[in-house]
Amino acid sequence: MNPRGASTSGFRDRRLGPNLATPAVYNISQKFNLRLFYIPIDSMKIKVKLSRSTEIKEIKLEDKSIVQDVLNNFNIKPDTVIVMNKNKPIPVDDEVKDGDELTIIRVASGG
Repeated sequence: MNPRGASTSGFRDRRLGPNLATPAVYNISQKFNLRLFYIPIDSMKIKVKLSRSTEIKEIKLEDKSIVQDVLNNFNIKPDTVIVMNKNKPIPVDDEVKDGDELTIIRVASGG
């Protein structure tokens, strides 16, 4: 290992830790450098209201998330609830969009 923290093969020592603000530069050969950048995954925020609560929770999800992902976030089984978006029921495989306001209503049945 040389004094700058890079091994003789040209790769940075992992013990130094990545700095996400700057690119990591790896000198693979004398002809070119490889630059790797941290690219965050796009996310969106939606508001969720549980029917028996007056509290509205705001959660972050990845893009292309579906209603099932929202239910998983709250540990709710999909066959025990009805999910509403703007007073219309929506299926669990429906895609949610940034800024959606969902209401989760628990279903009770019996005889």
